[in-house]
Amino acid sequence: GRHAPGLDLVRYAAGLARPRPWFAIGGIDAGNLDQVLDAGARRVVVVRALTEADDPAAAAADLAKRIRERSA
Repeated sequence: GRHAPGLDLVRYAAGLARPRPWFAIGGIDAGNLDQVLDAGARRVVVVRALTEADDPAAAAADLAKRIRERSA
């Protein structure tokens, strides 16, 4: 695979201040969601953390709740 650009790319995208929606994607899970949001992401795509969760619905609900709380 390719090297993940990490939070620097999230900060760069957030700093562009363009009116287009953009999504942070790649390796995002409950353990690093706050860092991704702190870096400026307002929308995220989460795959592995949900598909590999014991309870995908609960994992999705938790992540969604945390995102909503941060945007309130």
